[in-house]
Order: sequence, then C-alpha cells, then structure tokens
Amino acid sequence: MSLRHPGRKQPARQPSPATGNPALDLFHRNWQALEKLQAKIDKQALNGRDIYQRFTSEIEPLERQQCELIFALAKRLVDFTARKSFTLWQRETLHHWIHDLISYIESNPFRGEMDLAPLFHQIQTNTALHMDDEQLDYQCDVLTQMLMETCGHCPDDIDTLREMLKNPDRLNEYMMNAARQHMAEECNTVDKEEDARFDDDELFADEPLFGTEQQDAFAHARTRREQEEEARIEQLFSKSSLKQLYRKLALALHPDREPDPVMQAEKTRIMGQLSQAWENKEMFTLLQLAHTHLPEFDNLLSDENLAYLNPMLKRQLRELEVSY
Repeated sequence: MSLRHPGRKQPARQPSPATGNPALDLFHRNWQALEKLQAKIDKQALNGRDIYQRFTSEIEPLERQQCELIFALAKRLVDFTARKSFTLWQRETLHHWIHDLISYIESNPFRGEMDLAPLFHQIQTNTALHMDDEQLDYQCDVLTQMLMETCGHCPDDIDTLREMLKNPDRLNEYMMNAARQHMAEECNTVDKEEDARFDDDELFADEPLFGTEQQDAFAHARTRREQEEEARIEQLFSKSSLKQLYRKLALALHPDREPDPVMQAEKTRIMGQLSQAWENKEMFTLLQLAHTHLPEFDNLLSDENLAYLNPMLKRQLRELEVSY
C-alpha cells in the first residue's frame, strides 16, 4: 500500500523534533523512513511507466514496421529459390540470406501474427524441384533418420518419402498423426499407473502420509499467529484512542463542511477511503490519513497503540526494502 498519493508531489518533511517519548520518537523515525522509501518506489514506478509509454508510442511501431519489411524481403527472396539457372554456391548463398531473415523474424517479439509456415513450405517445395534422383535418395535417407528419431517410425516406400520432400503438407500430416498416436498411448499408460496408485492408496489408506503431521503442525501454528494478529488489530480498533482518531478525521474531512466545490469532491473521495479503511481495519491507510490531515495526530497515539504500531511499521519497512 502506497503511503503517498500517486499523482501528487509531497513537500519535503523535516525530521520531527524529539518529543521526550521514546516510543513516539521511534514511531516518527519509522514513519519518515517509510515515507522516504515509498517516495523512491513511487519515483521508480513512475520512471518505469514513462519508459514503457515512450517505448510503446515511439519504438514499438518502428520495430513492427521493421518486421514487416524484412518479412516482405524474405518472401521476395523465396520466390528466387525456384530458379534453375543458379549455380550451387549462388543457391546456397540465397538460402543463407533467407535463413538469416527468417531467424530474425522468429526471434523478434514484435512480429505479431506473421505466419512463416508458407515460406518454409515454398522453400522446401522449390528446393525439391532442383534435385536429381541421387540427391532425392540422399534427402530421403536424411528424412528417414529424422522421422525415426522424432516419431519412432517412418514410411516404408521411397515414393511416399519423395512425396513428403516435394509436398511439406504430407510430411506435416504424417508427423501430426504420429504425435496424436503418441499422446494417446501416453494417456493409456498414465491411466494404468493411476489405477495402480489408486489400489496402493486403498491398501495404505489408514496410514498417515509422510510429513503430514509436520505440515499440520506448521499450518496450525501459522493459523494461530494469524488469528492472534487479527485479534490484536481488532482490539486496537476497539480502543477509544483510535475511535477518537477516526471521529476527528471524519470531522476534519467531512465534505459538507467544505464550501469549495473542488475541495468538496476531493474530501468526498478521501472520506470514502477513510470509511473503507475503518471498515476493513486497514491500519496504514488510517495512519496515513491522520498523519496528513490531523495536526494533533501525535497526541492521539497512546503508549498501548505505539507498542503495537512500531513493530508493525518496522515490518512494513522491511517489506518495502525487499520490493525496492
């Protein structure tokens, strides 16, 4: 919870003079440390939002435009892969260019919905057009090895393999069917293992699980601490000093006492915060409002309040230090 209004610059607060009350002096030191650290966190968040806004408005459109231009260039170069007049080194150079362009697009987070699959299909189809029987047989051997490693099986006849090389859709269909078959077999295996575990669970149903007692003890201790914390907050809010603090805040912030329409709207908003903080027992919001709007705030804090508030402020300070 921020201790400062996110859109409002707060004046620099001078260190509070010593009051002669050690608990109250400690409260002021903790509170000022919280305000100082929260100001740094707010500034950090504001700078982050500014950087993000500048990036999305100025840099992101250029990145998307760059991807579109490179995609158009890659698409144009892919058309040349069907030419038969290229020498081997020219064809290899062309493929390197296309590979670099496509790799750039694939790794770019701003490529959006660009579909690169048609480019790969066209490259594979055009490449197969330039292969003789010996080259096709070699590529079929490579494809066979790849399918065996990926799927665990491959087509037996050479004509099907050659068709896969010339038509990528056939290869994709074969691999998708193999993947679906593999998933179905895995599901059957998992079902059998679940049935076996279920039988074991029934066999040892009366025995406590390992670590259950320790987990239950830990959960019980945590629940007890949370209940004690809630009880302390409940007790603190029932004290007359905090009730007096709430009533004074409500009196100071009541919008009906404000003639200025703009200030009246602002006080209506703050009164809503105050009511919600009191109803939900949000201690930090209540303290923030009192620290900001009540000059006599110090006089309303009893020693009993401070005995609870100081450790709580210290915990809040540690949490902010971690987040910062």
